[in-house]
Formats: sequence, structure tokens, C-alpha cells
Amino acid sequence: MSKAEQHILKNKTSKWHTEHILCGNNIIRRCLVIFFNLLILVIIVGFSLRQEINETRLYVEANLNQIKKTVDSLAYRNKRYAKTATKSIADFDKNNKQLQVLAEIHYYPKLKEFGFNRGIYPNNLFNGSLIGPGFPNQLIQKDTYLFAVLDELWAEQQVHPIMYNYYYISHALKYFYLSSKLSVDKFNTTKEFFSTDLYRSQRSESQPLNELQKGMYYTSPYLDFFSQEMVVTIKSPVYSNNKIVGDIGVDIPVKSLIQSITLPKTLKSSLNFYLYVIDKKQKIEIYNGYSNRLLPTIPVHTHLNKNTLLFADISPWFFVNFAIKITILGFSLLIILNYMNAVLKRHKFQKQRYQLEAYTDLLTGLFNRRVMDTIIKGIVTENNKNGQPTAVIIFDANDFKIINDTYGHDIGDLALKHISSTINDMTRDSDICIRLGGDEFCVVLPNADLEQALIMADRLELAIFSGFFCHYNIKISISTGCTVIEKKESLHNALVRADKILYKNKKNKDENKKALQQQLNNYIVKSPPTFPKQE
Repeated sequence: MSKAEQHILKNKTSKWHTEHILCGNNIIRRCLVIFFNLLILVIIVGFSLRQEINETRLYVEANLNQIKKTVDSLAYRNKRYAKTATKSIADFDKNNKQLQVLAEIHYYPKLKEFGFNRGIYPNNLFNGSLIGPGFPNQLIQKDTYLFAVLDELWAEQQVHPIMYNYYYISHALKYFYLSSKLSVDKFNTTKEFFSTDLYRSQRSESQPLNELQKGMYYTSPYLDFFSQEMVVTIKSPVYSNNKIVGDIGVDIPVKSLIQSITLPKTLKSSLNFYLYVIDKKQKIEIYNGYSNRLLPTIPVHTHLNKNTLLFADISPWFFVNFAIKITILGFSLLIILNYMNAVLKRHKFQKQRYQLEAYTDLLTGLFNRRVMDTIIKGIVTENNKNGQPTAVIIFDANDFKIINDTYGHDIGDLALKHISSTINDMTRDSDICIRLGGDEFCVVLPNADLEQALIMADRLELAIFSGFFCHYNIKISISTGCTVIEKKESLHNALVRADKILYKNKKNKDENKKALQQQLNNYIVKSPPTFPKQE
């Protein structure tokens, strides 16, 4: 790299980038580029994947909370129904003499049950179904007024995506009043139900006092005695004279819980929903979206109630697919960015080459006059600010016209190249070598005083005169003029002063040539040195 290239190209690039072994070696540099591209790709994919996992977890958790909110809405409505039923029973007790039977209760010999609205006696106007084992107790006739109240309450039911069924169970008279009309084949109770452990454990009288004070409680998921489905029941006690006489409950099939939310198809197929009963350590499946168990799942949960957790396991393959898409997108983006970077580098390099050509002499490779107002002006200003001197050597070739006229312009060009190459070899990297025009040259020496400039000028004169530059065995000498740029002095004025010194020295060129020849003779070794023989 020539001094002109160093000043224009190298100064625009960091020294570490151009000289460090990691960037100087082409193979290592390419490996580093590949490594950093892969590192960026890993960071992009990792950050995007982390964001996607967090957002998906929050989204699934919001859906689980929506299920809980739907169930809670049924629970609080059930509590209100129980309070209304309790108040109605108290009002019936005050007006007991005025009450009449509102419906006839039948006995079904084949079923060994009593009730109404089971498809056998269709003339009954109640909306629900009454079911009880054995013969009906006459006291049940008074409860027909309660059935009318319950019909009005249950008629308020809002449309929910999940399936549910309200009912009233009388503990004293052993019967069910269901919120809908059911045929015999859909609901068939027996005497055994009211003697089962399931009935005893779920009735309000078996619950802790703090649960009863809340007005409602959740049962753990259990296998329903009649439907043989896993259900969760929410119950609220009904009182008469401060004693629990029955419960109003709502049965929610476990598998219908998933119907209260709407999920994207791709996400839903990557989820498994299930209930987890804490005290029993029991897992109850709600919905299975996938069955692959090769990778660990990502669990999300919320409390359905105090003893039951609602879980959703997210399949890791959902995020693997996302990571593949992001990797492809990131890889494509890196290809585009690397291509754009290569184009920008090529454009920058071309711009620097054009700048180099604009500031460089085509024949000698030295700077031309254009650097006077750019690079040199900046160096002089910086040195003046730091109190450092800047020396200037200006010189031209002696009898250059004679060489051109005698041997031709090709030999003259070789002479100019000889001078320029000698200058490049003899000066420092920080020195700026300029061809002013024709056979006139200039060297700017930053941080050099006049004495150092004179020494450099002598060395240049001797080195140029001592070399042969063509097959004619001719030599060329130069005349020099040295000066130091003074503070607040323009470069032009310093060059004019150096030029005057040059022409003053040029008048004594013959004497200078003899002196150079004498100095050259002193460097010539007339006989080769002898060395002692090695034994």
C-alpha cells in the first residue's frame, strides 16, 4: 500500500480492523462473520421464542380464568336462588292454611318412584321434573309452591357455552326437583342413592361451618351417580326455621368446561386441559389436544376452587414450529442485511478509490496538488494547535529537459518514477509526498524541524543520484529547498519561501553534483571484506 493509499484509505478504517490478525486473515474473517451471524440469529430466535412463550402462557391463563369466571357466575347465581328459596319457605310457613296443592304427585309402580313430568302424565304445567324413590310423603304437597318459585328462578338462566343443570334436593323428604323435564331413561333414582357415602359427604350438613357461612361451596370432581359422567357440583343450603332442609345445586360436566372458551385451532390442538384435585392428588382429563410426550410440556394453571386446580399443558412442539418460522425469517433477514452490507462496502470502497484517484498522480503514485487544501491543511492546523513543527522539502530534477530531449519522454517518465519510488522508500509513513507538476516534487514532514528536514533532503539527494533508472546508465540529481511552516502562516507562503531557497540552491547544481559524487565514492567499497575461515 502506497503512502497515498495509507493516508486516504487506511486513515478511514480502524487500525485494529486492518492490522489485527483475526481480520487480516481472510479465512478467519469469514469464520468470524459466519459466527456473528449465527449468534445474531440465535439471539433473535431466542428473544422471539421467549416472547411467544410468555404471551401464549398469558393468553392460555386468561382463558383458564375465563372458565373460572363462568363457573363462579353460576355459583353466585346458585347462592341467590338458595336465599330466595329460603325466604319463600318462610313465607309459606306463615300462610300455611291458605296454600293449596298446585300439582298432583304420582306413583310409578314399575319404577317404584314418585314424581311428575317424566313423560307419563303430560298435563302437569311445572317446567321441572320431580323424582323420588318409593311412595310420596303427603308433606311433599306443600313443597309444590316451592317448585313454582324455582321454576321462575331457573327461567332466568342465561345462555352459557358450558352445559349445566340446576336441581333442588330435599334431605327431609328424599326427592329431587330438576330444572328440566327428563324422561325415564335419562334419570332413574333409587333408594340406594340417599344411603350412599356420596350423598352424605356432599349434603350441606356435612360441610364445615365456614363454607356454609359463605352461602355456597364446590364439591371435588366426582362420578355422577345417575349420568355416570365426571361432574363438579356447586351447592347452596336452603333453610327452614334455621335448619337445613335441602340444597340447591348445579351440576357442571367436567368435559364441558372447555366449551366456555374459544381458542385458535392451531393452539387448541397443542393443549391438554385437566383438573387436579389437591387433597386426593387426582388428575381428571378435560380435553386432549395432543399425545406427544418426547419433550416436557409448559404448564399453566389457575384455581377453580380451594381444592381443585384447572391446568392446561402447552405442547412444546407448538413453540418448535414457531421457532422454525422465526429461524427462516431471521435467516432471510440476515441474508438481506449481509447483501446490503456488501453493497455498501463496495460503494464505500469505490468512493475511496475515486477519491484516491482524484488526489493521486497517475504516473508516480504520489499525491497531487489537491491534497494541499485537504489532508495537509488539516495536519498543519493540528500540529500548530499542539505546538509541533511541520517542515517542507521542495525539490525538482536537474537537467530534466535534457534527458527528455536526448532519450525521449519514456526515459523521462522512468526518471520521475525513480525519484518517486526513492521518496517513498526514504520517507516515513506519516510524511506526505507530492508531485507538484512536471519534475517538481514536495515532501511535507509532520513533527519535524528545519534541521531534520535538511538531513532528509541530503539523504534524498544522495539516494536519488546514486541509483540508475534505465539501461543507458544515466543518473539524475535534484535540488532541494527546506523550510518550516510558521505559526499562522499559510501553506502557500511556506511553499513560496521553500521555492526561493530551491532556486538559490539550483544555481550551484554543478558544485552540488560534484559533492554528491564525492559522498557516493565514500560509500563505495573498493575491495570486498575478508572473513576468517571457520575451523
